[in-house]
Amino acid sequence: MTKIKRRKHETRGEMISTFALAVSGMFFVGEARLYQDEGATGHALILGLCGILSLAGALRFHLHNLWRWFGQFRK
Repeated sequence: MTKIKRRKHETRGEMISTFALAVSGMFFVGEARLYQDEGATGHALILGLCGILSLAGALRFHLHNLWRWFGQFRK
């Protein structure tokens, strides 16, 4: 098997966008919990989904490396 070259994602723009996505994801998840406590389930689901997607965006480089690692085993 060939070893996958992992790219380091260290530019300022990548760090800033990762930080912004992580903070907004935590905010949305927190707000979703508040809406759930108030009984607004629809709003809570939408905000929770936004939070999960934002956190996934913050982890996008790690998810990409993980996807490529799993791809080695499909060949």
